[in-house]
Amino acid sequence: MAGAGPTYTGLVLEGLARDPGRVAIRSGSDALTGQDCLDAVHRLARALERAGLGRGDGVTVLAGNRPEALLVRLAANLLGCRVAMPYPDAPPAEQVALTDFAGTDALVFDPRRCSAAAAGIAHALPGAVLFALGPAPFGLGTDLLEAAADCSPAAFEPQYRPEDVMAVRFTGGTTGRPKGVLRRFARPPRPALLSASTFLLCTPLCHGGGSSADLALAAGGTVVLQDGFDAGAVLAAVERYRVTRTYLPPHLLYRLLDHPLLSATDTGSLRRVGYTGCPPSPRRLAEATRRLGRVLHQTYSLTECGPVARLSPDEHLDPRLLTTAGRPYPDTGVRVLDGDGTELPPGRTGELWVRTPTAMAGYWRDPELTARVLRDGWLDTGDLGSLDAAGYLTVAGRRDPMAIVEGHNVFPREIEEPLRTHPDVREAVMFTTADPDRLERVHAAVALAPGSRTTAEQLRRWSREHGHARCTPDTVLLLPAIPLTGLGKPDVAVLRALVAAAEAGRTDGGTGRAPAVAGARDGV
Repeated sequence: MAGAGPTYTGLVLEGLARDPGRVAIRSGSDALTGQDCLDAVHRLARALERAGLGRGDGVTVLAGNRPEALLVRLAANLLGCRVAMPYPDAPPAEQVALTDFAGTDALVFDPRRCSAAAAGIAHALPGAVLFALGPAPFGLGTDLLEAAADCSPAAFEPQYRPEDVMAVRFTGGTTGRPKGVLRRFARPPRPALLSASTFLLCTPLCHGGGSSADLALAAGGTVVLQDGFDAGAVLAAVERYRVTRTYLPPHLLYRLLDHPLLSATDTGSLRRVGYTGCPPSPRRLAEATRRLGRVLHQTYSLTECGPVARLSPDEHLDPRLLTTAGRPYPDTGVRVLDGDGTELPPGRTGELWVRTPTAMAGYWRDPELTARVLRDGWLDTGDLGSLDAAGYLTVAGRRDPMAIVEGHNVFPREIEEPLRTHPDVREAVMFTTADPDRLERVHAAVALAPGSRTTAEQLRRWSREHGHARCTPDTVLLLPAIPLTGLGKPDVAVLRALVAAAEAGRTDGGTGRAPAVAGARDGV
């Protein structure tokens, strides 16, 4: 039923069949060949079909980076189901809400990790069928792996059509409930499949790295799964399995660079270390190129539209380009508009609108928001940025976090970049609060290098001396690491609470439990 044209699911299955004897997935001590994966997908599809699921039904998969999660996602898609994958370590209440929001007819969950959430989902959605990836406590759901073992591994005819919805992918800012981005089965002409590689996935399967894992399998490569990031384990896997590609958001790349075993590890097999997400530190990017080689590949990408711009490994050698997101892909349009929709000249900062061949079909159950952000094929990214005369894109930050200080617009980059130039700063994030007069106050959360003795007061001075005076943060928080949401973005709610706690500690004599903080009231 799949019809004409390539599809994501079809390409992955074809990639597994191209060399069925190769190791396609490694996880711990387990190694699955391409044929093992194909057999499992076909068995799982028949087990789900036997339970009454079919084209157009919603399947939510709640699991970490284990092979069964990747394979059951393929099986559900093969059956024509749309698949949603909430973050597996989110609070159970959030997982219940997202599973409900996704229109779930069946839940597949990891009983070792997500039983609490599954129990909540069973109570909240009594009509949903529950499947466990193995024996579950208290008989919670059917053991899908056991049910699939009795099914035939023969090839299963695809039940989807290219125009059907393949996935609901959750995305969102640093506050509020994630939105559901709709992806169809039809595969656009990019990103191009790279030659067979060994791809290490140590970020959640439900995020962008999961798509990279699919593409690696589609190209006939191998995926090494790690359930969570551990810098030492990543280095060991790179050396042992001769990993050629991986995806590391900036905060994880920094942790890899800071690991004491990096200098003793053979990373010579690496050909590409992709990163996206929050703006990186130019100094740390230069360090990564120096220590890992010419392997860094930055992509400015959104769940709603896929890759927009890229900075190649060779372009990382030019220090002037490290504050940019690279140049747009040849098949991508980028416009910088003012508030009235007028296109701005090079060098001017405005709202970023993009047109890509990988744009979403819309937001799940939100036609009003879809209509606001998608207009005549162009997507309102919600980001602010500028293009220079050579076509390089600089992203100033999200439109919403922009602050107005004494009548001037202050963008996150203007706060964060001066701080990132400090030799002891590993990460810096701007966020805002409102004072009793509803005036915006700008703050910075900073993670320092291990063993650093730099104080918050010193960083405020540094910020004032190396940036615009109006861009000196009112408060600097020193933290062991920047707190992140389940989607891997800075958790603004937590940061705001920390500012409130720190300021309360200063006014009541302090308890010693608040993070180190310096503010304008300290006369710094």
